[in-house]
Amino acid sequence: MKYLDMKYSTKALVLPLLFTTIACGKSQDSGSYQQTFNERMNRQAYLGSTESTMYLHGYDRLAPVKGKGSFSIDKIKGDSSTLVLLMELSGQEGFSFAIPGKQTGRSWRFTAESGELSVADNGEVNGSLTASAKEITWKGRLFDDKLMLDVKIKYLKSGGGVPAESILNTHFELLRSGGRQEGNGQQGCTIVWESRPVFNVYEGGVDLIYVPVCH
Repeated sequence: MKYLDMKYSTKALVLPLLFTTIACGKSQDSGSYQQTFNERMNRQAYLGSTESTMYLHGYDRLAPVKGKGSFSIDKIKGDSSTLVLLMELSGQEGFSFAIPGKQTGRSWRFTAESGELSVADNGEVNGSLTASAKEITWKGRLFDDKLMLDVKIKYLKSGGGVPAESILNTHFELLRSGGRQEGNGQQGCTIVWESRPVFNVYEGGVDLIYVPVCH
């Protein structure tokens, strides 16, 4: 797994692309509640804002940096699907995850020796996994109309200019923005589904995944 160098200062943080890859929302109607996880998420794009804060050595807080994020699924086959989360700062900087898992009704789960990630029937998101000397934890809630999610990345070893024990916290506030077909999203832009390289946390390589992009 390869990470590009990380640059930071006391005023701002620039996090190059990391290829490792709770609040109340709209209540679920009866039709939505009958859907499986893949049916519910297929052809849906969650897009919105992010805010990332780096704590060097685990305590030296740098200024937060705003960005944009997306959440979706791809590679649906039967009960299997790949959950995709992207965070982008300026240019190509940010991080991405592609996580293959399986649905059980309205819930979804990824389980491996490196850890696990789950989305419960009620939308609660929880998970923790280790990849390339980094501990990644997830906590949040998926609603029909939004995703509220916190992702914490802890550096177990020094790397890419980042000291060991440093922590990157990223908060996602994403709104559901409509179908997979090209069209207008809720944020006043055109959503286009494009193939992008995203790190597969299970296989350890990079997959080409279709993700929603706001133009």
